[in-house]
Amino acid sequence: MAHIAFFPPSAAGHINPTLGMVAELTARGHRVTYATTATYADRVAEAGAEVVLFETTVAPPPDKPFKLTGVDLSRGLMANLVETRTQVPKLLPFYRENRPDLVIFDGIAGWWGRLIARELDVPCMPDWTTFVSNDTWSLTDNYIKPNPLDLRLWRFALGMQRMAKKAGLTMAELADGTGTGVAGHLVFMPRSFQFAQESFGEEFHFIGPCLAERSSQGEWQPPASGKPVCLVSLGTIYTARPEFFVDVIKAFTGTDWHVVLVVSERVDRSLLGEIPENFEVHNAVPQMAILPHTDLFINHAGITSVMEAVHFGVPMIAVPQMVEQSATADRMEAVNIGRHLPSAKVTVEALKKLIDEVPRDQGMKDSLVSFKRELEEAGGTTAAVKIIEELVGTP
Repeated sequence: MAHIAFFPPSAAGHINPTLGMVAELTARGHRVTYATTATYADRVAEAGAEVVLFETTVAPPPDKPFKLTGVDLSRGLMANLVETRTQVPKLLPFYRENRPDLVIFDGIAGWWGRLIARELDVPCMPDWTTFVSNDTWSLTDNYIKPNPLDLRLWRFALGMQRMAKKAGLTMAELADGTGTGVAGHLVFMPRSFQFAQESFGEEFHFIGPCLAERSSQGEWQPPASGKPVCLVSLGTIYTARPEFFVDVIKAFTGTDWHVVLVVSERVDRSLLGEIPENFEVHNAVPQMAILPHTDLFINHAGITSVMEAVHFGVPMIAVPQMVEQSATADRMEAVNIGRHLPSAKVTVEALKKLIDEVPRDQGMKDSLVSFKRELEEAGGTTAAVKIIEELVGTP
């Protein structure tokens, strides 16, 4: 059987989408090695992979949302450049001794996986946890819009160019996951959700989400009252938003909803005030266990959360915390599976209005049924494993 090596950054939103593939590949007898940090080692091991530990150089994210502009953008890019320079020489000896048949690396930030594959001369595939880009449409041009006169970005570009050249790649090939040795792209959404989807060729495999069992995260039971359930979560990174959670509490107070509010350990509970009886407040929850019982999902428009909600037919209100999540929220509205409420426009009144409208929107319910069918047709884990096995030459 084959050896497949995974290289994502140390972030839940980049790791969780791959675990369905990992579980199925190991169940089929393949060896899967997975370079990650101690924070995520248990969930990776639970999926069946052999954990290859590394210590990240990337500092924890700040409390304020990452803007993907100005100082935030340049700092983020430089941090990933440093991470790549650090991890390649540390991880390469292991993979020289344990040569993979295929490398799967995170297309957004897993540049060290791309360089290791290049050094070992093995085929590789980027996986994409957000929208892919080409000459017709790109997240950078349409949402990020960096300042071409920003000297910090020029310094990053020079460092990236030197790194790519040393590996025999262009800067664009390293940044975009293209060029020599790339055997295709795995995109965790159906083609219809991608901007300018008709401009992407067959090398882009829009497989949809690869959902995985995450029983280690715990169980959850719906309320005995039978009240409709609303799950509220801003993901795992930019959660220090007590003012948002207070607005949510006010919007649902006195309603017939049972609200599961996920605030994380970064929020001082005393800032939330008195918690109504129809609320349960947690630092973390088993999202996949709650969604089957959920009637409304207020989230940050993280692509994994969106696809999981569609899988269970749950309408959404998206409150993005990052630029790329704004793009996801825009597509949610375009295909009518949720509504986009920009962070700057969040008020108690705005929330109340959408809480009343979204669950009763029959058109949205119909769109969710149709879109869920597209997820099933995209193939998810089954499609991903078939593509991988065809590449490595195993059944």
